[in-house]
Amino acid sequence: MVLGLACSARAVDRAQLNDRLQSFTDKFTAMEQNPTTRVPAADLARAKGILLLDRTKGAFFIGYGSGNGVVLVRDAAGHWGAPAFVSAMGASLGPQIGGTKDFFVVLLNSPAATEALKKSVIDFGAKASVTGGSAYHGAQETTTSANTTVYGAHRGVFAGGEIKGGSVSPNNDANAIYYGRTVSMNGILFAHEVVPTPTEDRLIAKISEYSR
Repeated sequence: MVLGLACSARAVDRAQLNDRLQSFTDKFTAMEQNPTTRVPAADLARAKGILLLDRTKGAFFIGYGSGNGVVLVRDAAGHWGAPAFVSAMGASLGPQIGGTKDFFVVLLNSPAATEALKKSVIDFGAKASVTGGSAYHGAQETTTSANTTVYGAHRGVFAGGEIKGGSVSPNNDANAIYYGRTVSMNGILFAHEVVPTPTEDRLIAKISEYSR
């Protein structure tokens, strides 16, 4: 998977961003509570980082129109830090993908994968086969890359395809609004310049819970 980090703006306020974080927590929890779509606990426990992506419009692309996400990275002690907001633009899922609402969990399995988040153009080399499913039942992906693993739970049935590439960019406006000041991806994810909010703590708690 090619992840290109570039500026992406979308006008939101802090309350809406809190709602977005809660939505990610709810979707991740629903995915984990379904035996057919859950991410294995061992995989979550080994992950160095996690990227949650939501595609809310159209076909062909994760993040087409209104796609967004958050990314979290573990510190040296294995604890999850505060999330950074991202926009997902143009990660192709193949030529014939239907449905209107897709949710993806991308595990970053190596230090190299998380370090790549600092670059302006990131290549994780991930290629994922996709199988059809609906409403969080039976739709999963696993990648062929050692650096990433992709899992999905989809609202709406879609045809088979591949995650061929695309981009995830830092949502600098959202990060500034949420944290009350301008802060870089490096500052959020690696330098720990911000402290997780209560809403973020709930997401971190769920990720930790389903890692056991």
